[in-house]
Amino acid sequence: MIILGIHDGHNASAALIVDGELVSAAGEERFSREKHHYGFPYQAVKAVLNDADIGLDDIDHVAMATKTLPPAYFKTRRNSTFSIEDYWKEQKEYWYPKFYEGKSPLYTEIFKEHVDNTDFPYDESLIKNEADHEGMWAARVKHTCEILNITADKISVHDHHTCHAYYGYLTCPEAQTKELLVYTMDGGGDGQNGTVSIGRPGEPLEFISRSSNCNIGRMYRYATLLLGMRPADHEYKLMGLAAYNSMTNARKAYEVFAETLQVDGLGFKYKVEVADHFFHFKERLEGMRFDAVAYGIQKRTEELLCDWIKNGVEETGLNNIVMSGGVAQNIKANKLIWEQDGVDSLYIPPGPGDESISIGAAMSAIVEQGNIKSIKPITNGYFGISYDEDTVKSTIADYVESHSFKVEPLVLDKVAEYMANGDVVARFDSQSMEFGARALGNRSIIADPRNPQVIHTINKLVKMRDFWMPFAPSVLEERVDDYLINPKSIDARYMAIGLDSTDLGKEHLSAGLHPFDRSARPQIVRKQDNDGYHALIKAFEARTGVGAVLNTSFNIHGEPIVCTPTDALDTFSRCGIKHLILGDWLVSKA
Repeated sequence: MIILGIHDGHNASAALIVDGELVSAAGEERFSREKHHYGFPYQAVKAVLNDADIGLDDIDHVAMATKTLPPAYFKTRRNSTFSIEDYWKEQKEYWYPKFYEGKSPLYTEIFKEHVDNTDFPYDESLIKNEADHEGMWAARVKHTCEILNITADKISVHDHHTCHAYYGYLTCPEAQTKELLVYTMDGGGDGQNGTVSIGRPGEPLEFISRSSNCNIGRMYRYATLLLGMRPADHEYKLMGLAAYNSMTNARKAYEVFAETLQVDGLGFKYKVEVADHFFHFKERLEGMRFDAVAYGIQKRTEELLCDWIKNGVEETGLNNIVMSGGVAQNIKANKLIWEQDGVDSLYIPPGPGDESISIGAAMSAIVEQGNIKSIKPITNGYFGISYDEDTVKSTIADYVESHSFKVEPLVLDKVAEYMANGDVVARFDSQSMEFGARALGNRSIIADPRNPQVIHTINKLVKMRDFWMPFAPSVLEERVDDYLINPKSIDARYMAIGLDSTDLGKEHLSAGLHPFDRSARPQIVRKQDNDGYHALIKAFEARTGVGAVLNTSFNIHGEPIVCTPTDALDTFSRCGIKHLILGDWLVSKA
C-alpha cells in the first residue's frame, strides 16, 4: 500500500509511506526557497516520489491534512509572505474592526498587494467568498485530482490535531511496547488547538480531551508580535531572551499573562475573559521592558504545560509522554516537563509543527483502513531527499568554472584541523536530508564548540542571529554523560528538549550553550543514525579531545535550510564561510 500524504497550508509538505514505512518526507519551502511556504507542495510531492522511485500511477491513496483552510490565506499566502508590518496591519485593520466595532472587513481587500489571482490555481466557481472553508476544500480536492491525475475517491481528509497526534504517537520508538499519553498543542487547526489521547500498542488513539481553548500558542504568538518580531516564526527568539530576566524584575509582565488562561483538568478556562489576546495584552504590557515580556510569556507557558501534563499523568496513570504540534518546540518548557515527578519519558518527534501533518495524515489514513499495526516507528530524523554522488560531482564541476574554488577528496582529519584552528565549516551530506526546522548535521554549519568567539564569527559570516540567541551542540552518544545531565535518558536526538550541562560540558560546549543559563538544546549523535556525521565528530574528538561540535542550520538568515547541492554551493558562494563539505568532497575558497 502506497500512501501519499499532503499538507497544503502553512509549512506545506509531502510524505510517502510504503507498506507502513515512512520512506520520504520534505517541506515545500526547501524547494520553493520561500520560508513557511503556504499552498500546494508541488515540488515536495515530486521530490518524495522521485526519491522513492515511485510514479503517480503507483499511488494507492492520497491523505490530506486539515479540512478548514480559508480561501483568503491561500490568496495572500499569509504565513509565507507577510512581514511584521503586515501582521500589525492585520490586527488593526481586520481583527480590531471585527472584534470591537462589529464590522466585516474584507481580508483580501486589506492585503490586495499580496493577492495575485493569476497564481491562484483553484476553481473559484466552487468558492462563495474569502471565508468559505467548504468551497475551498472542494477546490483543493479538484486541484489535487488534476495535479496527480487521480479521482476524488482516492482522497481522504484528516483532522489537523489527529494528524499531529498520530505523527507523534506512531513515530515514537516505544509505541509498539508501551502505553503512551499523547498531547498536541498549537496555534489552531480545524477548530481545535489542544488534545490529549491514550495510545495503546497496536490500537488507534483514544482521545480523552479536545480543546479549542488551549491558547498557549496564540498567547505566545501575540507576545512575539508585540515585541516587534514575526509570529509563527520568531517565537524561539522570545524563548531565548526569557532566560535573561527573572520574576524579581518581570512579575508585572508575568501577571498580565497569568491572570488569563488557566488549566482546568485536561482542558482550559479563563480567569479573566479576553475579547482578543492581541489588544488585551497590548494595552496591559505597554511600557514594560522587552525581556520582562519575554520572561512573562515563557514562564506562564511553562506553568500551563507542566500543569496540563501533570493532570494527565494523574488522571490516566500513564508516565510516558509524547508531544506534537508547534508549541511542542518550546525546549525550555519541555525540559521542565521531563524533570517533573511522575514523567518517566518524553518523546518529541523531529519537526513537530505543521510541516509534519502530511506524515500524520498518511498515518491517519492507514489507521482508518484498519492497518495501524503495519506502521513502523522511525529510527532517526533523516527521511528527506537524497542525491547521488554523480549529481554532486556535476554540480561542483559547474560551479568551479565560475568560482575560484579548490576541490579535493574529503579527509575528515583535515576538516577537524580547520575547526580546531577556528574555521567554520558547512556540511551537506548527499544522503537523506533531515526533516523539519532543526539541522541535524546533514545540512549544518559546524564549528569548535569550545570557542565563544566562533558565535560572532558565524553571525558575521552568515547567520546574523540576535546577540542573545544560543547555538546548539551535536554531542556523540558515548560522551553524553560527560557533558549533559540526563538522568532519565530522555531521547534528545532532535534538538527538541533542553538539558543542563556538566562542569566539563560548560568547558567543552561553551559556544553551544545558552549564554546566560548554560543549558543546552542538544542533538545526541548515534553512529547508527548518521555514520558520516558521527565519524566527523570522532575525528574532531581525536584531534581535540572534545566529543561534540557546535551545530546550526546551513542557511543565510531568513532563508530556508539548503536542500540541493546547488543550494549548498549558492549559499556557500554568498557567505563568508571558507570550507564546504559536499558529499565526498571538500570545497574551499581561495
